[in-house]
Amino acid sequence: MDVTLATSLDEFFHEVVTDALSVIDLPASEPASWYLVSLLGEMSRTRLTDEPLGVKLAAAANDPGERVRTLKQVGDTSLYVAGFFAESLNRSLVDVDYYVGLGQNAYAQLARSLGGQRTIGDVYEELAANFPGFVDVLAEVRKRTDLATADIGKLYEIWLRTRDTWIEKKLRALGVLVDGGKVIQ
Repeated sequence: MDVTLATSLDEFFHEVVTDALSVIDLPASEPASWYLVSLLGEMSRTRLTDEPLGVKLAAAANDPGERVRTLKQVGDTSLYVAGFFAESLNRSLVDVDYYVGLGQNAYAQLARSLGGQRTIGDVYEELAANFPGFVDVLAEVRKRTDLATADIGKLYEIWLRTRDTWIEKKLRALGVLVDGGKVIQ
C-alpha cells in the first residue's frame, strides 16, 4: 500500500478494507465492507474490556434493545480480536476458533432478531456466514496498517511461513532483499 493522504479515518479504512477484501478474495457486499470500515473506526476509539464474551453472550438481556446491543458488541469484539490479535491468542487459554464461534453465533442471532430490518439484518447474516473470511480480511488490514512493525526478524519469519508478497515488499522497502528464499542485507 502506498502512503497517501486520507481526509478522514473512514476514507483511510475504506481504502485498506477494499484492498484487503481484494487480497483475501472475499466477495463482500458494499454494506458489509462499510460495516467493517465503521467497526475499525469504532475500535480505534474504544477500549476493549476484560469481560468474557462467552458469558456476555449467554447472559444477553431479554429486553430486545439491550439484547441487540449485546449481540452486536459480542460479534464486533470477536471479529476484531480474532482479526487483529490472532497471534497473541496462540498463547492464551482461548484461541481464534473460540472467537470465530462466538462471533458467528452473535451475528447469526442478531440477523434473526432483526429479520424485519432487511438491510442491516442482511449485513449481520453475511458477517455470520463468512465470519472466518472477514477475520482474514481484518488480519490483512492489521498487516497493512501495522506501520510500527520494523522487526525485520519477525517479518522474515512470517514471510518464510506464508511467502506473502505484501510482506516481501515490506522487507524490500526496509532494505532487505528477498531472492529465492535467501536474505541479503
